[in-house]
Amino acid sequence: MSLTSATETGYRAIRNSVALAQEPELRCLRLTGAGAFEALDAVCPRDLFLQDGQMKHTLLLEEDGVPFADVYVCREGENAYVLGYGSPANAIATWIRQHAVGIAEFSTADLSESHRSLALDGPFAWELCAEVFGPDILGLPYFGMLVLGETFVFRAGRTGEYGYHLLVPSDEESAWLEKLNTTGKDFELAWADAAARDQCVLENFFFDLNREGSYGLTPLELQLQWRLSTQKTEYPGAAAIRALRQSGWNRRLTCFITPEPVQAGEEITCEDELVGSVLAAGYSPLRNEYVGKALLNRPYWHAGLDAFRVGHRPLKTIAAPAVKNLSLEVSPYRHSFHTRAEDMRMAG
Repeated sequence: MSLTSATETGYRAIRNSVALAQEPELRCLRLTGAGAFEALDAVCPRDLFLQDGQMKHTLLLEEDGVPFADVYVCREGENAYVLGYGSPANAIATWIRQHAVGIAEFSTADLSESHRSLALDGPFAWELCAEVFGPDILGLPYFGMLVLGETFVFRAGRTGEYGYHLLVPSDEESAWLEKLNTTGKDFELAWADAAARDQCVLENFFFDLNREGSYGLTPLELQLQWRLSTQKTEYPGAAAIRALRQSGWNRRLTCFITPEPVQAGEEITCEDELVGSVLAAGYSPLRNEYVGKALLNRPYWHAGLDAFRVGHRPLKTIAAPAVKNLSLEVSPYRHSFHTRAEDMRMAG
């Protein structure tokens, strides 16, 4: 089953040019006050050493070690930010206050009450941003943020391509959409719906709270250990993570491909032995086959194994990402959307 026409248009824009999307699901919480970073450090499972304008990718965990929010922690001057997906910002603010025991000198503000979130993704998203914000935006590193008046620019993204989250004042959203669409015509800008963006997230093996994040798995099983500190011992969920590290775990998320459709929840077998299940799957126009995430038992959780079946359908595990991102070959200092054909010919 292929993508709908509108979804595929957005998908191909993400992979080849630039795509624009609204992100009402993105949360942004600002912490201010003398205790802002102390409070954030109390709940963050990563070491909280942030330079001005820097972001770090992490998770917020329940006491059982299961993620309930997929977030970046950020610094701008003396202000801290929690940006990401999952629980509503007010729920995250309440959770921080509950766990930042004894830290009183900080306050929180939900920026989604005053701002709207837009996303630009694609191998030439940086060039469109330079047209809109000026060439200084090219110096913004991956996992970097800028505050331009009342507008926030976060360079991150989950599609595997260049990505920018724009937080704009609510009363300016229409003007920003018009400006981006007008400027974007020169970059074949297309609208990306949720399905197009979800497929790119899947292909690049980024964490998705609404898919594999709904199965009660820990970061160790989700292959997200890199989002946790190995030195930090005190944060919500730390005891559960520590216990699992000591005991070991017997299942792990693994990327796979298959030529035929499969559904979340279907069982995966190897020589008639039940070895795991499908957690997510979707059709990849670039590969012309299906890409997915499977929860596989040890020792079957390795990439490169071509011995699995879902019913009568073959399934092969692969190393992520499942696609070759064009952004890996595009440099803001050497390439341009307008000369891309010649640039790619010279590179080849």
